[in-house]
Amino acid sequence: MSRAKNNSRELAWRTLVEYDQTGENPGLILKRFMPAEMPARDLSLAWELTLGTVRFRKRLDFIIKSFIKAPLRNQKPGILAALRLGIYQLSELSGVPEFAAVDETVSLTAKQFSKREAGFINAVLRSYIREPNKVVFPDRHTDAAGFLSNYYSYPDWLVRRWLGRLGLEETEDLFKAMNLRPKANFKILESKIEVNDLIKRLTADGLETEKGRYLPDFISSPGAQPIIKSGSFADGLINVQDESQGLAALLLDPPPGSTVLDLCSAPGGKSIALADRIGPGSRVVSVEIDSERIKEIEENISRTGFKIIEIIRQDLLQYEPGEKFRYILLDVPCSGLGTISSNPDLRWAKKESDIINLSRIQLEMLKKASTWLADDGVLIYSTCTTEPDEIEEVIAGFLKINPDFWLEDGNSPVLRPFKSNTGIYRSWPHKHAIGGAGFARLRNKT
Repeated sequence: MSRAKNNSRELAWRTLVEYDQTGENPGLILKRFMPAEMPARDLSLAWELTLGTVRFRKRLDFIIKSFIKAPLRNQKPGILAALRLGIYQLSELSGVPEFAAVDETVSLTAKQFSKREAGFINAVLRSYIREPNKVVFPDRHTDAAGFLSNYYSYPDWLVRRWLGRLGLEETEDLFKAMNLRPKANFKILESKIEVNDLIKRLTADGLETEKGRYLPDFISSPGAQPIIKSGSFADGLINVQDESQGLAALLLDPPPGSTVLDLCSAPGGKSIALADRIGPGSRVVSVEIDSERIKEIEENISRTGFKIIEIIRQDLLQYEPGEKFRYILLDVPCSGLGTISSNPDLRWAKKESDIINLSRIQLEMLKKASTWLADDGVLIYSTCTTEPDEIEEVIAGFLKINPDFWLEDGNSPVLRPFKSNTGIYRSWPHKHAIGGAGFARLRNKT
C-alpha cells in the first residue's frame, strides 16, 4: 500500500475525529485538512472514506457493537473513528483488500495510541473478517423501525416520521436512493455556450459527463472536482447546481428584460440561473443576510461574469425594497432533508423540532415576500426538503390567510413529472433520481 493511500486514510480519520468532536460539516473540515498538493485519485479516496463513514455511521456502530462489550461512548474519539473507518472499508468498499483496510487503519492510529489500543482496533476489525455473520440486524417485518434505522443508517426520529407517512416499502426505497453516492450536477449557462458545444469541450478535456435527466441545460459527472478544475468552469460557462434546484427558475419563467427578486439567495446558483435566462437589460436583485455566504455569491458572480445581479445584504424579514416585483423567487431556509445524498451529515445534524421551528419562519418569510409582489405577479416558494410541514402545510397556511393568492401550474411540460395532486411540485430521490425538493407557484389576483 502506497504512502499516498495511507495519507488518504489519515486525512479521512483526522476529519472524522474533528467531526465527531465539533459537529462541523465534514466536507469543510476535510478541505481545511487537505494538503496543498494531493493526487486526484488519493483525494477522491479521502472524500469517499470520510463521507461514506459519516453516511453509514449508525450501521457501522451496530456492527462494531456486535464485537465489543463496552459501550461505544466509552471509546476515545480517535479509536471510535478508526473502528468506523476500518469497518466501512471492510463492509462497504468491495475494491479495498481486507489486509489493506486493517493494516493501514491500525498503522495510522498506532502513532496516536498505545500498542494495546492499536491491538484492540486490530482485533475488532479481524473479528469482523472472521465472523461477519455475527452481525444480525433487526428483522425487517417484526421490527421495521429498528431495521431501517440500523441497516440504512438513519436517526430514529426520521425513521418514525417517514415510516408513518410513507410506509415500509417507500421509506426503504427512499433510504436506498439517499444512500447512493451522488453524481455532481452542473447548470450550463446557455447565454454563454450551447449545451452540445460545452459537452464536446469537456469531452475533449477527458471529462466524463451525462446530460441532465429532465432539464436540457444540466449535466452530471461522477465527481465534482475534475469539472470544477476545468477551463470551462473557470471561464464561467457552467455553475454547480442540483437539477432539482433548476426547477425553480423554470417554474418562475421570467421573460427576457424582467426584474426578478431572489430572496435567501446564497450561494447564488438561482440568481445566476435567472440572469442566464432573462439576459442583458434585465435585473436580478439577490438578497442574503449571511456575510460569509455573500462571499460565495460574489465569487460565483465574478466567475460567471453576470453584471445584472445586484447583491443586497439584508434580513428578509427586515428588508424594505421600496418597489414591487413582477417575479419573486423565495428559496426559504429549510431542513435540507432532500439533500441528504450530497450532505450525509444532515441526517445526524437535524432534529425533528427543527422542522417545526423552520416551518414557522418559512410562513413568516412567505407572508413578507408576498407584500412585494406586483399585481398579477408570480412568486415561487422553493425548498430542498422532503417534509410536508415545510412545503404543503406552509402553502396551505399562507393561502388560508391570503385569499387574493392562488396556486397555478408552471408553463413548461418538463415540469409535469413533478406535479403532485395538491398543486405543489415535488422532486424525490427515489422517484426522479435527483435531489428532494418542493416548489409552489403562487399568483396574486389583480
